[in-house]
Amino acid sequence: MLRPLSAEDSQWLRGAFEAAGYTEAGLRAHLGSVELPSRNLRNTPRLLHRTGAPTALNALLRWFWLGCPVASARAAETVPPRLLDLLLESGLLDHDGGQLTTSVLLLPVDGFLVASDHPSAFENAVSDFVLWPNPTSKFLARFTVRRASRTTLDLGTGSGILSLWAAAHSGTVVATDLNPRAASFVAFNARLNGIGNIQPLTGEGFQPVAGRTFDLILSNPPFFISPSSDYLFCDNSLDLDQLCRSFAQQAPAHLNEGGYFQMLCEWAQVAGQPWEERVAEWLTGTGCDAWMMKGLTQAPDEYAQHRIRETTSDPARDAALYDGYMAYYADRKVEAIHDGLIVMRKRSGMNWVRIEEVPKTPTGDLGEMVLSTFAARDFLDQVETDDLLLTARVKLAPNVRLEQIFDQVRESSGSGWHTESLTLRLVSGFPFHMPIQPLVAEFLVSCDGSRSAGEAIDQFAASANAPADTVRRECLAMLRKLLERGLLVAAD
Repeated sequence: MLRPLSAEDSQWLRGAFEAAGYTEAGLRAHLGSVELPSRNLRNTPRLLHRTGAPTALNALLRWFWLGCPVASARAAETVPPRLLDLLLESGLLDHDGGQLTTSVLLLPVDGFLVASDHPSAFENAVSDFVLWPNPTSKFLARFTVRRASRTTLDLGTGSGILSLWAAAHSGTVVATDLNPRAASFVAFNARLNGIGNIQPLTGEGFQPVAGRTFDLILSNPPFFISPSSDYLFCDNSLDLDQLCRSFAQQAPAHLNEGGYFQMLCEWAQVAGQPWEERVAEWLTGTGCDAWMMKGLTQAPDEYAQHRIRETTSDPARDAALYDGYMAYYADRKVEAIHDGLIVMRKRSGMNWVRIEEVPKTPTGDLGEMVLSTFAARDFLDQVETDDLLLTARVKLAPNVRLEQIFDQVRESSGSGWHTESLTLRLVSGFPFHMPIQPLVAEFLVSCDGSRSAGEAIDQFAASANAPADTVRRECLAMLRKLLERGLLVAAD
């Protein structure tokens, strides 16, 4: 069990790792990548070779990256005495005869140093394994709404990386997990990284925070859709996607007005029911506006193979595990498995639900994109009639670009270029786009927020010598679509 050090010793310990080069950049330069040791990858010999020289950094890497023992005598020759003392005092290292050993992985990520169980424990099927910050946690962090939050809940915290990120914009972060071992890692990681506003709690779902409400709830839950419940960090005992459904339906009771709930999830598509309909049932009637962004879709056999590869390194079990997965899906008539992100905002009044498949390569400040998407819908609600929209001032979003594609033209009179298409496109967030005509492009650039939409439309109709009523109707429909997609925004 890890033992949090004093604030002073924790600061010194973290600084000692940084001074030794145990950072993201340092590991990449020293190891050639930040690839963890893995039986499947068979990369341990290469990593051992890279860390062969007797240096302090190599000792730290052998312990906290490779999970290998280091002889006590060798460690004493290369590792500063105070660093060794603190590693032993904190429980990061243990004596085992003439060697110093550990079961902890220390991962440098975004300026934090995060302790978790070492991958070897996972490969040995330790059920209460505490996972290191993984790609799904980093993905959710990219979408996190980073406005000031009085209280934030990290539901299913694991090693606490989302809590560490959220602490900077939160008065208090409550980090909960069903796994009692997770709480000890969260407490240790908070102290190690000099963060004092994280409160770890143990319990199932929302039970540890019964009666409490939050401005922000983040959840990267154990959402695997599998017939097993071998690991607390990824499996759950509920059928198919019912855990994610229950979180989505319980979260509103724990949100303050205007508060956000953001959750990564997976859900099953069953025969006879469109995937949109299944998720809509989770989100309708919750007292929240909701945006569901669907990402990857996998066939059941692909999903089973992927999950088996992730959760076992013993090929001898593959056939039996695969048969179990496929029987589970066949019995429940599962046709596909989808993943995505749910964002819900508690709001009094008539709520909306938006469910869609989104592009796979978002860029930029995605938390700000979430806020701007909800703000755009608020604005559209304010201008729900055409008369109201005509009086509003709108402008092109700053992250909009107009792309023009030309095609070659070869004629008897000569060669040249012909405009093939014009596309209005967002260059940050999701790359939503819309094909437009040259005259429309000229109209949109005239929407600069200095005048009302009605004035801009009337001038456009006059310059195009077109019927005003027809132009007004078509332009208003287009403006609504562009506002919803974030290509246009309300002027300040």
